[in-house]
Amino acid sequence: MLNSSDPQRYKFPITTSQIDAIVSMDKPNDVDISVIDSKEQFFQSFIQQVNRWLEWFDKFTDIFHYIIEWLKTRRLESAEKLLIDIHTINSDSPISVIKLKTIIQEIIKLFKNFKNLRRLCDLFNCIISFENIDSGTLTRPNQRKSYLEELKRVHTNNKFTVNVNTKDERLYSIGACRFVYWFVASEKLECNIKIEYRISIPRIKTYELFSGRNVPLDKQVLQGEFKTQQNGHLIITIDNETGQAPRTIWYQYKTTPLATYHLFDGIFSMLYQKYFGQSSENIKENDLIDLIDKSFFFIDRLLDGSITLQEMEHLKNVFHNKNIDVKEEVKALFANRSNTDQKQEKTGTIPLRQIEQVCEWLQTYQYYSHLNTIIECVQKLNIISNSNNSKNYESIDHLQKLIINENVSLKEISEICKNIYECFQKLTNHHLQLIKTILECSNVVQMMKNFDLYSTQGLRRFQQLRDNLTTQFQLQERNNMILNSWIVSYALCEPFIRQVENLEEFVDNLAKLSNIDESTLEHIKVVNDNIQIIHMWLSADETTIFDNALITMEHLYKTGTVQIHLRNLINKQSYFEIVYSIAKISIQINESDSDEDNREIQQQDTMTFTLSMADIDDHKRQLTFCNVDLKQDMNEKKILLEEQLKLLNIIEKIYFILIKLEKSGHPNFQLKEYNYEIYDRTGRVNKILSNLRNNVVDGEQELKQEIEDRTKYFQAKFTKFEVDYEIWTTDLEESRCRSPLLKLFSNHQIMIMFILLTTSTIENEVQRKFLEKLFLLENLKNHIEKQYNITILCLIHYLQSLRIKNSNLSKENIIKLYDKYKIEYHHSKNEDLQLQNLQKLCSFLEDLFNKGKELFEKNENINENQQFLITLNSREQIQDKKIEIENDFDLDTCCILLNIFNNRLPALFF
Repeated sequence: MLNSSDPQRYKFPITTSQIDAIVSMDKPNDVDISVIDSKEQFFQSFIQQVNRWLEWFDKFTDIFHYIIEWLKTRRLESAEKLLIDIHTINSDSPISVIKLKTIIQEIIKLFKNFKNLRRLCDLFNCIISFENIDSGTLTRPNQRKSYLEELKRVHTNNKFTVNVNTKDERLYSIGACRFVYWFVASEKLECNIKIEYRISIPRIKTYELFSGRNVPLDKQVLQGEFKTQQNGHLIITIDNETGQAPRTIWYQYKTTPLATYHLFDGIFSMLYQKYFGQSSENIKENDLIDLIDKSFFFIDRLLDGSITLQEMEHLKNVFHNKNIDVKEEVKALFANRSNTDQKQEKTGTIPLRQIEQVCEWLQTYQYYSHLNTIIECVQKLNIISNSNNSKNYESIDHLQKLIINENVSLKEISEICKNIYECFQKLTNHHLQLIKTILECSNVVQMMKNFDLYSTQGLRRFQQLRDNLTTQFQLQERNNMILNSWIVSYALCEPFIRQVENLEEFVDNLAKLSNIDESTLEHIKVVNDNIQIIHMWLSADETTIFDNALITMEHLYKTGTVQIHLRNLINKQSYFEIVYSIAKISIQINESDSDEDNREIQQQDTMTFTLSMADIDDHKRQLTFCNVDLKQDMNEKKILLEEQLKLLNIIEKIYFILIKLEKSGHPNFQLKEYNYEIYDRTGRVNKILSNLRNNVVDGEQELKQEIEDRTKYFQAKFTKFEVDYEIWTTDLEESRCRSPLLKLFSNHQIMIMFILLTTSTIENEVQRKFLEKLFLLENLKNHIEKQYNITILCLIHYLQSLRIKNSNLSKENIIKLYDKYKIEYHHSKNEDLQLQNLQKLCSFLEDLFNKGKELFEKNENINENQQFLITLNSREQIQDKKIEIENDFDLDTCCILLNIFNNRLPALFF
């Protein structure tokens, strides 16, 4: 059947034994194209063979995709093209099997001469694309209460309710190359639950992680763990179809990146620098293979301990700057190591003592590379007590004087630096990174010290403040995020604040911190970036709702700006928000014997905060309650508070009248953004408040007058928009009366046709954004001709929806009428010309549809109170052939009639 084709096209690519072992899947045979009597049998056999090819190709690309991605970052000449080809395969773009085979052959050709390909794949974790490490286990019952309390405090929205007689499936997006830890619990009742992980690229595949009925999630927490190379969705399914009560489910999932083997990457980068320097040119294939082989040779010497410290000099920065888990990296580097014990190691029987020995060497070197950082941290934060100075600092002095001969081998370092290893062996790589982070964010520790948060009274104050702020910030996402980071940082900072007698005691305190990872350290950085806000919380004797409302009020008067976004035209929710900023201050610690000189406060850039519509409502409620609690001697606060309430209410009224204008179809209120400055622009309010002490009566009157004037300004804005709305709706009704064709369209449709009939110019951003959204285009700016052509297509589509037969909707005719009745862009913005612009739209429709004679010739006089009774035949009656159908009344005709009889029916977007 395919005898005339080239037989080579149907031969499976030639692979190597190394690639076959990595893919570990039976290699398909060549496609048999010999003639079979039955065409159906031939076709079925052909498809089965091709499918086996595709399954092998899928696994091959899944594995080597990450290697090629890494080769691209290392500037291999052919890697970029191959990576594009793989992305094309994975994106389900149309591609022939022959083309796919060609891409696979090119990748096989690239890897043909790689001696250490298996070791490379092991290091990149890419051989196994998915592994269910823990398919789901129940914790001890006594752990559930603390877990739920913490979850409800930190992740208040991580819950959903499954009603009676329903089945609910929830999907949560997971990125590629991740460890995923998931937890599920129920508030009251046991559950029927299923946990799955589903990938969709390159092929949809679902892995069942856990499934069970009547699982006691009301008494225990269900938890599991898996790792995945491919992004997908974690799926939680709760089956409550037979349940007698709703189930409220609390869940959490944490993701961490798969292990990055910094040692190999650092060694490769070191050798690349040695042989190629700072060259930005692409590297040739043979040079790269040689570099990879040299890297693994270096690794083998590293694992033997024969490498010298001088040869490792450039790795010192890698050990210091990267969060290296020595034990895990050593295990990975030993895997499939090519040496004389290759057979033994391939069986997975590497002596444990050998791994532990290498770990000891490298951990000693890791401590050595962090030595200066540890000493600097201890001295800068004054962790060791000054009493009995010489004795307490003996170990520090000894470490500072330590000099190591760089010609010694790695295996000798554990003997030479025995004191270093013994001193710090309790510390993990995460503890070392914590020391580094604390040193970079020492302002956080200094703030904790200044407020004495670790004394008995300070701890009590911290707990009270934590509980109060947790309640206040439930609906304030940003503040809640900062608070959670501060709570985590409180525990992490404790070893750096408590003074100790010697270095060994500090290490013991630090080692007590458990469950530290890279994401935990980010909390300290968040606190450092928002240190002034936390400083503000701590500065108040008692932070309450009252304080929080007044603080926010003052910030709004200082820097508040209202931003209104109208976005209904592109099917997005319109909204408004208030943005304000706070000057960001950092505390820098200087070396000084004087406590007064030990802090230097410097003004830095500002931090921006946003109040959502929900936050604004919450702020208004707080102001209302605070108005009752204000003391008699706080008249100026009362004036500011009452006027801000009025101002916020007027802002809300402005927003709602703008929404009315937007939904009524006014073309000048589409995709608009309004920015209103509600802060004290002239500085008059601040000046009056400063002078209030000298003349209370006059000052209060002056203050009241000043802020009332600002409120009146916004009231005038609201009144102007109200007038615009009345004028537009009046003009719209007049136009409908003059041109009955306009009654066939809703206000929304009229607005879209108005926008489309407006000339396409660079300034016409509303039309451009609308078309970009509608046609999924990225950027039409400066493409006026393309914008014009798309506009004509849109007009034709809208006009075809009326299904009026006797009308010429050809592109040529629409262009002709468009040129005749187009609305000039600068005219469309003129409020005084809106009635004239609407008349152009009416004339356009009348000219196109011959003034609607087809629709209105028999109904020229329509009484609005007239009723019409229309009987629609049922499906059963129509199917009964004995019944004679006098009127074929289809759905299209029904829609036209409904539009004629009711011009207020809602219209779809498009």
